[in-house]
Amino acid sequence: MKTNDLEGAQLDYWVAKAEGLSNPKVEDGLCWVAYVDCDSKHEKSVEVDAAFSPSTDWGQGGPIIEREDYCLPRVNTNAGALHHGGYAASTPAGFCFYGNTPLIAAMRAYVADKFGDEVPDEI
Repeated sequence: MKTNDLEGAQLDYWVAKAEGLSNPKVEDGLCWVAYVDCDSKHEKSVEVDAAFSPSTDWGQGGPIIEREDYCLPRVNTNAGALHHGGYAASTPAGFCFYGNTPLIAAMRAYVADKFGDEVPDEI
């Protein structure tokens, strides 16, 4: 699948893989990852599933954008050639990806930075 076509839970899944998060999976239209529950009342730590949505949640996607030092200008969609939305994400490695929101554009760029222009359709 083309990285520039990833969206929603599929995009979040590939961001989770790029982040090295435990056991990413897509169920019920959401991406889920395993987290260690440090507040558990059990003697041993327990893994719990938590929703992961960096392509829509600034609390999850924002730190990735900041850490990776992405530039996210709004682009003129009237220019004709732009078919993937109104934001471009440029990475230091030279990738440029587009999205309807800055988070979508940046997460597509992040996945491409880690895995290239295409990813396996493994979800």
